[in-house]
Amino acid sequence: MVVFGGGSHGVMAIELYPSSFRCDCGHQSDFFENTVSDMKNMSIRKRVTLGDSEDNEHRIVFFKSKAIEIICPQLGTCTITDSQ
Repeated sequence: MVVFGGGSHGVMAIELYPSSFRCDCGHQSDFFENTVSDMKNMSIRKRVTLGDSEDNEHRIVFFKSKAIEIICPQLGTCTITDSQ
């Protein structure tokens, strides 16, 4: 995953292969692989978001076919800087 710099609060997030994401606050969002693949395809020319629909909802932002950040209700914008 390409590093896009720090988030607005200097917090980071990681993408967990193949279809999960972990925020610095400790929250992990898990999706079906096809859902993440579809979001990456939809984001070729515009930003799209995917919410995890939990009580503490986190939104994953995709742009140019990559997951670039997580919008966390506690920490704000967390840039995705790594993948595992």
